[in-house]
Amino acid sequence: MITLNRIFTIAAVLLPMPLIANEAGAEIQKVPGVIGASSILQIVAGLFLVLAIIIGAGWLLKRYGGIGGMSNANLKVIAGITVGQREKIVIVQAGDVQVLVGIAPGNIRTLHVLENNIDGDARLKVSDPAVEDNGNNFSSHLQQQVKRQEEL
Repeated sequence: MITLNRIFTIAAVLLPMPLIANEAGAEIQKVPGVIGASSILQIVAGLFLVLAIIIGAGWLLKRYGGIGGMSNANLKVIAGITVGQREKIVIVQAGDVQVLVGIAPGNIRTLHVLENNIDGDARLKVSDPAVEDNGNNFSSHLQQQVKRQEEL
């Protein structure tokens, strides 16, 4: 038999369901469009702000040498040139000594220790062999070496 207590329990459980469903439906209808022009503008502005912060942080790290620790005051790259697709030749100054260094992927070699220091601000003058042939250019040096090899 169904008792009065059971009827009230069933009624208490089932009666609020239509009311909750109507209130939820009314809430869904009252919500305006989520994606509007102002929302899109706010999202785009936020993305540009994040990108500006990332670029600014990168610039600051590059400008001021990264995050503490090692100081590179005594080690400088004076000059450099690319001689291949991934190869470079640079002049590195360590204290008072300048070293000509060849850099390739996975390989760094000392090419020459310079006797006279090169000023990093001064431009190096390279003579054109077609204009000036004073015996100091590469072609005349190569010819001298070939003659020596033929004499031996």
